[in-house]
Amino acid sequence: MPANQVTINLLALEESTNSPFNRIKIWITTYGRYIMITTELIVLLAFASRFSLDRKLSDLKENIMEKQEILEVNVDLEQNIRGVQDKINSIKSLMNQQSVPIDTVILVHTLMPMDTHLKNLRFENGKITSDVIAESSDSFSAFLNNFSASNNLSDVEISRIGKGASGITFALSAKIKPAQKEQTKTQ
Repeated sequence: MPANQVTINLLALEESTNSPFNRIKIWITTYGRYIMITTELIVLLAFASRFSLDRKLSDLKENIMEKQEILEVNVDLEQNIRGVQDKINSIKSLMNQQSVPIDTVILVHTLMPMDTHLKNLRFENGKITSDVIAESSDSFSAFLNNFSASNNLSDVEISRIGKGASGITFALSAKIKPAQKEQTKTQ
């Protein structure tokens, strides 16, 4: 006796395929698989990249530690270098300021008549003062005219005029014009 034949129909009936439950089931079995596979791939990539990022982080920490040790060792050297740089800057500023008195001495020398002599010459805050001896009234007059007409000096004042054994003695004070200071700095 032959066995009863069992027939299996794997095709769904058309009525049941249009139901919302079957639509969701079909969508989940087709597109849902792709979404799950993509999500799992992203999670696996993130997990794998974490190892490389952890390794990079530990390498960076080691580099920072090494560089910190180098910096700590060289703190004294850096302080010495900064001290030397400060001294160099101070010397440069002093050298720049020195040219004004030198140029002013040269200027005073060129303005003085031959028979006029300086006892002393002082520079203070852009002002020169001096005690001067002129051997004759002509040299005193020439001295006064030269200093008053100079473009590099202003507020020329003559005081304490007196007659001495060697000639006319007087005190000179004049301000150095700022233009001369700037010219000497640019040279």
